[in-house]
Amino acid sequence: MGIVRMGPPNDLILMLKECSEVNSFIETGTHLGNTAYWSSQKFGQVITLEYSTEMYQQATQKYGNVENIKFLQGDSRVLLQEIVSSLKQPSMFWLDAHWSGGQTYGEEDECPLLEELEIINASPYDHIILIDDARLFLSPPPAPHRVEQWPDISAVIDCLNLVKNRYTVIIEDVIISVPNKFKPVLAQYCQDLNTKLWKEYGKQQNTKIQQGLKLILQGMKQTTLKLLPGTKEILNTMKRNG
Repeated sequence: MGIVRMGPPNDLILMLKECSEVNSFIETGTHLGNTAYWSSQKFGQVITLEYSTEMYQQATQKYGNVENIKFLQGDSRVLLQEIVSSLKQPSMFWLDAHWSGGQTYGEEDECPLLEELEIINASPYDHIILIDDARLFLSPPPAPHRVEQWPDISAVIDCLNLVKNRYTVIIEDVIISVPNKFKPVLAQYCQDLNTKLWKEYGKQQNTKIQQGLKLILQGMKQTTLKLLPGTKEILNTMKRNG
């Protein structure tokens, strides 16, 4: 998986947008509205869904005046039915409606992901799908989440591949699934990022090794000086003689 990041992988989203020419961004789980606002500057149409009344109100107070963002409040499984059935072309989906504590909705209904995917699968178009918090599907989520309410990664991948021929990866804590024709773009992004991270890891390891060797040499030097009789007097004489 690489690293855990907060929010969507913006660089990758822009790359996929460019190669696919999708112009609509659909988000489940508005939260504070920051992702919707960012995407509104890149996409012609943004639709964002939020079940929590408190989060919906906060987001609309902050970004409600942005013309190309459509804020909807309610169950993503209900709202997506209407949205997906009305689409006239492929779109990009950012699925992040699962419960994450605090004011977010879902303490008793934690993860609607599989139902959201089933709705998207019913569309005749080949959509781009990104799912946040991959770590919560790769292994059971932490307490107080209820494990039985969360699908495991096998169930998620199976659902993604149920209808269409797709290429799916997990990187930067995001599950990314694209139509096979965009596989080269996604694969290259992942390889470039993993190569960069591996090089950075190598540099860190080399630095640690060098620091360790330096400490060892310093320790050996101090030990040698302590063992040699008259070392202090010799050094003082050398200093006086310049």
